[in-house]
Amino acid sequence: MLERLFALGYSKTFAERYYELWGERALAIAEAMERPLPRCFRVNTLRIQVPALTKLLNKKGFQFTRVPWAREGFCLTREPFSITSTPEYLSGLLYIQEASSMYPPIALEPKPGETIADMAAAPGGKTSYLAQLMENEGVIYAFDVGEERLKETRLNLSRLGVTNALLFHKSSLHIDELGVEFDKILLDAPCTGSGTIHKNPERKASRTMEDVRFCQNLQMKLIEKGLDVLKKGGVLVYSTCSLEPEENEFVIQWVLDSFDVELLPLRYGEPALTSPFGIELDEEIKKARRFYPDRHGTSGFFVAKILKI
Repeated sequence: MLERLFALGYSKTFAERYYELWGERALAIAEAMERPLPRCFRVNTLRIQVPALTKLLNKKGFQFTRVPWAREGFCLTREPFSITSTPEYLSGLLYIQEASSMYPPIALEPKPGETIADMAAAPGGKTSYLAQLMENEGVIYAFDVGEERLKETRLNLSRLGVTNALLFHKSSLHIDELGVEFDKILLDAPCTGSGTIHKNPERKASRTMEDVRFCQNLQMKLIEKGLDVLKKGGVLVYSTCSLEPEENEFVIQWVLDSFDVELLPLRYGEPALTSPFGIELDEEIKKARRFYPDRHGTSGFFVAKILKI
């Protein structure tokens, strides 16, 4: 089994880690990541209602299935020509978005009129979904450090008709400088991206444990900053596209040990790991969720919903 993981291009370190985490299933996960994901999209209800857009696309020969956790989300099963060349896409009636990345905004449950932070916003997929769920009412403070990615975010939000987002070309490690208290916070954290091998195959061999530790350190700093500016009774949703427990379950264990918080249950995905590498974690961590390419047809993804008490 390890030989097969080596043959797929995984470094010895990560092949052995994945075998220790999932046993024989590690190969199924790795092989699933060799296959391209279905192209998925979200209907932009700021511009059109779901039945109206699906009818327009059906007339053009597009066929799709619904994303279980997103009322507005669909994955294409037939694409007679590129959906990104349609007037519907170009006029902002839909947004191309991977199915698992639709889940964090859904999990956050933003409401019209709330004050929300998106701590790592580019290229704007989750920010625009938050705005859509908020019906463009309230305000989203959206942060990102990448200048070019922030330009792309601005263009996406404009095309989609988002009017309640303020963009900051700044690390959200400085979020406290605004002097704002937030009702809810989305932190789709910078990570090693080991769940996205289908589009980043070089990560099988290029990522190291040093990268994992670097990301974990940054993730913990970002969560600490987020919880500091979150109102009591507020919610922070933390997500990554990483497979690594150090960036997921171990971070959440640190949060439970360090802050006055509790985890809220999530409906979709598999329960998070509670004894990765034989290290026993709090049973509460089962409330966090993992998405796997072999069972959910998505990238490898992790989501946790944290309530500040």
